[in-house]
Amino acid sequence: MSSAIMNQIAVLFILIALGFLLRKRNLINNEFTKSASDLVIYVTLPSMIVASMDRDFSAALIKTGFSIFLCGSLMYVLLIVSAFTFSRLRKIEDGDRQVYEFMMIFGNVAYLGYPVLKIMFGEMGVFYGSFLNIWFNILVWTLGIKLMHKDQRKIDFFKAFLNPGLIAIGLGMIIFVFPVDIPQALKTTLNILGEMTVPLCMLLIGAFMTEARFKDFLSNKNLYLFSLTKLVVMPLVMMLIMMPFKITSTVKVIPVVMSGMPAGVNTAIFARKFGRNYHLASQGVVLSTAISLLTIPILLLVVM
Repeated sequence: MSSAIMNQIAVLFILIALGFLLRKRNLINNEFTKSASDLVIYVTLPSMIVASMDRDFSAALIKTGFSIFLCGSLMYVLLIVSAFTFSRLRKIEDGDRQVYEFMMIFGNVAYLGYPVLKIMFGEMGVFYGSFLNIWFNILVWTLGIKLMHKDQRKIDFFKAFLNPGLIAIGLGMIIFVFPVDIPQALKTTLNILGEMTVPLCMLLIGAFMTEARFKDFLSNKNLYLFSLTKLVVMPLVMMLIMMPFKITSTVKVIPVVMSGMPAGVNTAIFARKFGRNYHLASQGVVLSTAISLLTIPILLLVVM
């Protein structure tokens, strides 16, 4: 892996540390993190996705993207099977079981995954990552809510296709497949907003890491086993799954890297919203994110 990529990874971690310190010093508060999270979800991340797809149409790019989409299906089958297997082998009680399963399946493929792919492949990383994240955006609003929601009758599966991520991918695909000429002023606006995504995401991850005390993890062996499985075992297994396929290295690498992302921040958000164990969800996100600061650079060294 080149020194340039290592430097960019270091920048991400410095921004995370800065977010942690700013929140600890109360220079950013809960109101800021909530508003900034909404800004990322509804504005800057969709802008980054659409901007990455504003390029000349290429059948080769579509073929590569579709291959990544198919590999993404294998990745999520692996994660789902592993999640249910882990929770049952560890005999985790109902209520906490659903939180562990959610954390295993739904990694931080947006806040952390997109920035890592952008470092690895530039704008093409975001472009290709969008194909894989179609699965995330569908599954998190269907299976994810089914896991976290105590009242199954209230689930609105229609929302699975009306979330900002999928809408942005859909708009981006229209712009890519049909030569839509976006006005230069709008292009510049999308690029500026998109560039805000990475620093905002890193600051938010750092701020979120202050919400759990590290001493709370000491008595919970399952959290460490979960983090080891999610951050080390999953990408290794995914790497073995991808080896036999005669596909480009890009198609192989992206699902491997994304399978090794820590638990997504939305684990805690969904747990609080739907009445699951919010403290466990927060601890899982914080611990796996902290450990990922070590495992992600190692993973990139291996795959690149």
